[in-house]
Amino acid sequence: MNADTAIATHDFIGKEARYGARNYQPVPVVVDHARDCLVWDVEGREYIDMMGAYSAVSHGHLHPRVVAAAQRQLERVAVTSRAYHGTTLGPFLEKLCTLAGFERALPMNTGAEAVETAIKCARRWGYRVKGIPDGRAEILVARGNFHGRTSTIVGFSSEPAYRDGFGPFAPGFAHFDFGDMASVRAAASANTCAVLVEPIQGEAGVIVPPAGFFAELRQWCDRNNVLLIIDEVQSGLGRTGRWFAFEHEGIRPDGLVLGKALGGGLLPVSAFLADARVMDVFEPGSHGSTFGGNALAAAVALEALRVIEDENLVARSAALGGHLMRRLREAAEAGRPLVREVRGRGLWVGVDIDPSLASARELVERMAARGVLSKETHETVIRFAPPLTITRALIDRAADIFRDLLLDKRKSLAINAIASGAASGVQTCSEAGDRVNTQDSAPQLLMSPPDFFEVAYSINPWMNPEQWSLDAKRLTRDALAGWDTLRATYEALGARVLVKPAAKGWPDLVFTANCAVVLDGKAILARYLKSERAGEELHGQRMFAQLKARGEIDAVYRTPEGVYFEGAGDAIYDPLRRIVWMGYGQRSSRCAHHTVEQVFGIPTLSLELVDPHYYHLDTAFCLLQGGEILYHPAAFTEEGRGQIRALAGDLLIEAPAQDAAHLAVNSVCIGRDVVMCWCSDALRQQLEARGYRVHVVPLGSFNRSGGAAYCLTLKLNNLFKGRQREGEKLAA
Repeated sequence: MNADTAIATHDFIGKEARYGARNYQPVPVVVDHARDCLVWDVEGREYIDMMGAYSAVSHGHLHPRVVAAAQRQLERVAVTSRAYHGTTLGPFLEKLCTLAGFERALPMNTGAEAVETAIKCARRWGYRVKGIPDGRAEILVARGNFHGRTSTIVGFSSEPAYRDGFGPFAPGFAHFDFGDMASVRAAASANTCAVLVEPIQGEAGVIVPPAGFFAELRQWCDRNNVLLIIDEVQSGLGRTGRWFAFEHEGIRPDGLVLGKALGGGLLPVSAFLADARVMDVFEPGSHGSTFGGNALAAAVALEALRVIEDENLVARSAALGGHLMRRLREAAEAGRPLVREVRGRGLWVGVDIDPSLASARELVERMAARGVLSKETHETVIRFAPPLTITRALIDRAADIFRDLLLDKRKSLAINAIASGAASGVQTCSEAGDRVNTQDSAPQLLMSPPDFFEVAYSINPWMNPEQWSLDAKRLTRDALAGWDTLRATYEALGARVLVKPAAKGWPDLVFTANCAVVLDGKAILARYLKSERAGEELHGQRMFAQLKARGEIDAVYRTPEGVYFEGAGDAIYDPLRRIVWMGYGQRSSRCAHHTVEQVFGIPTLSLELVDPHYYHLDTAFCLLQGGEILYHPAAFTEEGRGQIRALAGDLLIEAPAQDAAHLAVNSVCIGRDVVMCWCSDALRQQLEARGYRVHVVPLGSFNRSGGAAYCLTLKLNNLFKGRQREGEKLAA
């Protein structure tokens, strides 16, 4: 920093203070420019953005695709008002309604405008549909809410500072305690038309509701003919590790409010969504906005939605949110007793500071001085809500800085370290943190013997029927021996192996990983792209009907007709990151992820496969017990490699070329044991250095079909949310 830049900083801050209204108290950083998750001030200092503009910059700063969409539209038309039709609004609304699952959307600009729209809609619905006497409609709102800054909205705020001096306020609102159904029932009346509520209270300090609250609230609204309207201006569009935070409870609201991230970090864009039975209370002239739904905003918002989908930002939030939570908990533990609680979901975490020891504002400013941008709320909570494009490495840098800051603060207060092994005073609250992170039993694996295995046709570059026929007897004998050894190895490692009968004429039945994927007792069966394997589908349906009858699984699903899906070969469950990695482009359809998300209720991260030798994800991607990822980079696009690197960080292991060429990546991990068909000395050293034991089972005959250990194995007892069985919920 030189004298000129220091003067510039002081000058910019001074001009804002001199000419601006005093309704903000910014952190004393003057931002000059930003890209993705990094920000630079006028003095050239670099910062990690752990704030994300209250979720408005979920795509990262100046995402190139969103910027390009804005530039293209600016060369055509920006604003005409809603007096005319346009070419961008319809496609945007179609995409938004399809993603959210609603029939109608009403576009606005700011989140507060969309909330006001929801209020008008709920009241008119109450009068015209429910039959509430005119002027008597009431909307239930939670204490601690934040829905915007208009006079109507601050009128039902429970925060004195938001209300002071701004009355008189509009009537028609009653309060309940967030997360308390008894309070909801007590606040309701015959004139209640709607409940307006955030799924997580952000401004109140990232307050996560008790498990089951929203499910019970949904049921209560149904019984009492009350609309449930959820404000997801901050929480929506991937922030919590789901497209929408209400999905964590498995419910669907009657109305949905969106904003912030909908503008892609460039423009204010918001919307209120509902089905026709609710939204059609509006008619021409009853509501509107000059700028709402303008051509430029619609073009930007459409591209913003496409980027979230194409770049797997929802799954990234789920996976990296878990890592952010763990790192902040570790920092809180190291700095105790400064931190009272760490809570949140996805990439949205609040760290609650003990105000008797430190102020959140003080720590936020000290973090900024060390290169991390965040913001306090309610004087005691520091928010961590980075762009969804953040990497594991950047999270680690920011968490390390926060940890060091807490340690320095504790030292300045002369707080001695608490003895090792003492009970922690830090409370934690998150979706994943309240579950047992273990499976309920030893691995249950499905295998099919190679009684009729041969290379009889060619559907990938590994397969050559002519070469097989030259030595068929020996190769068949080797296949039987290799399969027997593989099964014995699994059983020696504590696995329980179920056997799926072989069938003559279907040699690839042996590759059970392709026949389905199973999670929480639910199976999604294969729909094969290649006609040579299509006959296996009926065999698989019969087999899984038997497994269901025996109680091994609970339900069976399939992808829609024409949506190809080849089971666990292209859908790998990651219990650490709480996502499913999916491969597409060779055998499985890109849109197969919709079925996986709907059936399992889990985010998916899709990776395009570009090398026909690695035709299923499992041939180039192996997940290890500690979260390490063994992979073959050449099987993926550059974008896909970037996604893997961003989530794996230092847990990434690149398979040497000779290992990939021998299908060594197609391996099975049971605890700290890795069962492989091949392992070079170099790869063995890497795995052993990370604490794994390597078991090599030669599977050369199966390699001739492009398969190895993982292809020959299907795990039946993966758990994510938990499995309901005979009234008992198994831990996930």
